[in-house]
Amino acid sequence: MTKRSSKPFTQVLTDLSTASHPALDDLRALSDLSGRRLDEFTAEWPRIPADQRLEIMTRLGALAEDTIELNINAVSRAALHDPDDRVRAIAIRNLWEDQEHDLIDSFLTFLTGDPSPEVRAPAAIALGVYVYLGEMEELPAEQNRRIEDTLLTVFNGNDTLEVRRRALESIGFSHRPEVAAAIDQAYASGDDLLRVSALFAMGRSLDRERWGDMVIDDLSHENPQVRFEAARAAGELQLDEALPALGELLNDADSEVQEMSIWSLGEIGDDEARQLLERRLETADEKLSSLIEDALAEAELMDGITEIGLLDFGDDELDEDERKARLN
Repeated sequence: MTKRSSKPFTQVLTDLSTASHPALDDLRALSDLSGRRLDEFTAEWPRIPADQRLEIMTRLGALAEDTIELNINAVSRAALHDPDDRVRAIAIRNLWEDQEHDLIDSFLTFLTGDPSPEVRAPAAIALGVYVYLGEMEELPAEQNRRIEDTLLTVFNGNDTLEVRRRALESIGFSHRPEVAAAIDQAYASGDDLLRVSALFAMGRSLDRERWGDMVIDDLSHENPQVRFEAARAAGELQLDEALPALGELLNDADSEVQEMSIWSLGEIGDDEARQLLERRLETADEKLSSLIEDALAEAELMDGITEIGLLDFGDDELDEDERKARLN
């Protein structure tokens, strides 16, 4: 549990309202709010200047990523309908761990009705977890269908490119034929950003047979964003055939591509992948060394899971375990 601030909560709210840069203790005091404190926060929130509301939500999101015990779901929900579109967008992003089904209608409404594309795009992203839950039969079929239909409509519609591509990425978990057709359409569009999103969706699909060759081809694409997403997809699809190309990307001119290739090799996790990582470790700097060591540990773990799974589980159960491991 996050340690509460020693000062009265009313003072915390006053300080948040007036400080240009909110103090860490004041931000931590917003963790896991409920009851009277949540009511006080909700009443005070509209009185805080817009730029400070944005600063609070932004810093809360960053802090929550680094502090596992920090729970900002309640305050982020309270900010969902903020009059400032920048704050609404951050509030949606801050709810990435909140998978309660009551958020679905809000996210769908934001996606189809919010006037700002800055809000519609994160709403599209947020719906991805529910597409996944639908695939796992953890949502009612009718609700799952509604989410998928909405995302497909948005992708095929006239919204901004950013919103359309985020809708495609979120629907990538679905195995509906219309989704595969949408991925093909984006990939063949000639737009590199749509191609990037198509690769992202390919990885989420876990369909090695359909997408494997495309992913491998794009590991040598001239655009580093495309190479980056191809490397990610190769890891998610566990493409053994991609190992030689991923080995070359360990020395890519783009540092982020290098880092993603390291992650991908850890996900594939066989002997050749480990050898590639170990060789790169010999010349790696401190940052890459840490990433490679993490990837080697992941490779060992993946090998162990595979060995146990082959002994104890059927193919359908293995596929479900893989999908769960790759969510987010």
